[in-house]
Amino acid sequence: MQKAKRTTHYLEGARILVRNIREYRRAIAFLSVLAVASALANSFVPYISGRLIDSLISLDRDAVTALLAVWLGIKIVADIIDWQIGIRSDRFETEIEGNYTAKGYSRLLLLPASFHKSQKMGEIFDRINRAASHMSAITSRILVTLAPEFLSIFFALAIMFSIEAKLAFVLLGAVTVYALIIALATPGMARLFRAMHAAYNRAYGDAYDVVMNALTVKQACAEAHESRKIFQSLCVKAAEFWYRIVGIQQGLRVSQRMLITTTQLTIFVYSFFLISRGELTIGELVMFNGYAAMLFGPFSILARNWHLIQNGLTAIMRADKILATAPEVYVPEHAVMPGEIRGEVRFEGVSFAYGEKGARILRDITFSARPGETVALVGESGVGKSTLVDLISRYYAPAKGRVLVDGHDVASLDLRVLRSLIGIVPQEVTLFNDTVKNNIRYGRFGATDEEIAAAAKEAHAHDFIERFPKKYAQVVGERGIKLSVGQKQRIAIARAILRDPRILILDEPTSALDARSEALIKGSLERLMKDKTTFIIAHRLSTVRKADMILVLENGRIAERGTHEELLAKGGIYASLYAIQFAK
Repeated sequence: MQKAKRTTHYLEGARILVRNIREYRRAIAFLSVLAVASALANSFVPYISGRLIDSLISLDRDAVTALLAVWLGIKIVADIIDWQIGIRSDRFETEIEGNYTAKGYSRLLLLPASFHKSQKMGEIFDRINRAASHMSAITSRILVTLAPEFLSIFFALAIMFSIEAKLAFVLLGAVTVYALIIALATPGMARLFRAMHAAYNRAYGDAYDVVMNALTVKQACAEAHESRKIFQSLCVKAAEFWYRIVGIQQGLRVSQRMLITTTQLTIFVYSFFLISRGELTIGELVMFNGYAAMLFGPFSILARNWHLIQNGLTAIMRADKILATAPEVYVPEHAVMPGEIRGEVRFEGVSFAYGEKGARILRDITFSARPGETVALVGESGVGKSTLVDLISRYYAPAKGRVLVDGHDVASLDLRVLRSLIGIVPQEVTLFNDTVKNNIRYGRFGATDEEIAAAAKEAHAHDFIERFPKKYAQVVGERGIKLSVGQKQRIAIARAILRDPRILILDEPTSALDARSEALIKGSLERLMKDKTTFIIAHRLSTVRKADMILVLENGRIAERGTHEELLAKGGIYASLYAIQFAK
């Protein structure tokens, strides 16, 4: 049973490899032709060498001259072929690695939000990078190194059996024994490779997480602590598996050398006996040894590369598990193509849980919001405010009920159309390591410089942008680290203004601003919200007084709804929260 599982493991890895390199079939076919030509050319060399030695011993000048010319011609042809193989295989290897990496990262962007919120990106990147590197290396080694060598075996066996069958059987037996040794060592190496990849993926995921939070580490003076953890996970725990693999690999090499030495000794002793009886010439002995080297050569190369192939197939399978995750359905089978969207949003009996067995985050949510209305979501942390607005963008699908935009179930809309209608200003803004201009126009890439500047002025970001040395061409750093929290917030607001969505989601957008900045952009936000369906995730209740409807969430349900004045008059949950915040 275990053997069948291991075989299936590597067959599955090989199938994934073939699927990913199928688009390169022309390049593979051409390299294969070159490999066959190289194998055939090199297969003639021992034969010519043996005949040349016999001709030298017999002092046959004409034969020596002819054989030298043929030998030189074969070597020149073989060298030219090998030169072409080297050039084309290097290019081929680079293309495979680059394309697979690009496809892998692109695939990640198509995966649902639930995937991104449940994975460590450092670990995922490591899986993809390792798979890309191994995929190109395996393909190149098999085509360029192993294929020509194994093709040579058939020609070598035919010549050896024609020279001396008994010696050929000795060699064939030795090769068979070595193949069995490799087969016996494979299961243990397979288990170690799986464990090693899992350990390295975890280690790189942890290291990535630490580096991305470098400022927090510095603030806690935890550099030495984190460095020790990284060293322990990468250089001790994960590396231990590799050391054990290397031990097995070295054992294979030693057994191979011992087997080759024993076989060569047997051949020389028996050859001496045959030569003394006149049944074998010196040239044929040289020829036989040349083909013996060709016979052992592929297995020697396989021994050196077998652990790399196993390692690579394991890495490819681990990456494929990630990339095989079902992507978001961007265009449903019977997609509705609505006309002009006004932005009316309606929830009908919506319930939601993370995962099939997860606890219900939202329960039987029903409400509607018309264009131009502002709906505020209020409640303690963890009651489902962010989850509720995520359902509008279809980052998640309801477990029960429907979310509708202008009467159309969001599940029936083209995802790109739906999300193009929605603008989001989050509380924690994440910017790209790009220019201010490109960050503002993200999502509307065709915007002109004038439109970008107008949006920045509207968000009261233009003045501080103009103070940068490169103004709108200033690079903001990874995640906008070169900007203050308030500056990032205003760039996010400028982005939303430029996008001009029909549905607007504001996650307390002024929470990081000082009083003066908040007063400056308050009017901008009010103009941005005009004629739009706006949802405000409220943390400070002072921001929701003017909302047309306030939904108070508790235990995943709408516990209260109404205007600010209506909810205060009820004296319920909202009134209690308001009293706590404004007790002073």
